[in-house]
Amino acid sequence: MRSRIMFLTRLVGLKLAALFTFVILTLYTPSTTNSLLDGAGSASKLFAKGTENSLLSLGGLLGDAGMLMPKKGAVELTMRYVGMDKVLLFIGLTICLYLSWLLLIAAGRGALRRLDVFGNPRERADARIQTGPPR
Repeated sequence: MRSRIMFLTRLVGLKLAALFTFVILTLYTPSTTNSLLDGAGSASKLFAKGTENSLLSLGGLLGDAGMLMPKKGAVELTMRYVGMDKVLLFIGLTICLYLSWLLLIAAGRGALRRLDVFGNPRERADARIQTGPPR
């Protein structure tokens, strides 16, 4: 139970970090944010086109029940209405933040291990072994 709560806490923290990153990007680099949103809009159009084509082919297979399938352009309109471009942008920001966090942790662990190697003397094969009590 505790691991589930920790996972949900990290997930909420990551989503909040993505939201704050989006707000900071919007306030300080609006041209970059607009270009990111345009790219996400293109991805959502591509996603909507694929969904629409699959629904139309499914409607063709169903025959008379195909009347219930959405018309051409309805999926793209729905994606635009729901704000799928922003959703895709937030997913991308979350993945980038997560990967950068993992990279930061891995770099920190590597640096600590390297410092630990320099700080602790290791046994060497050519070291002299003292046989008697210390003098």
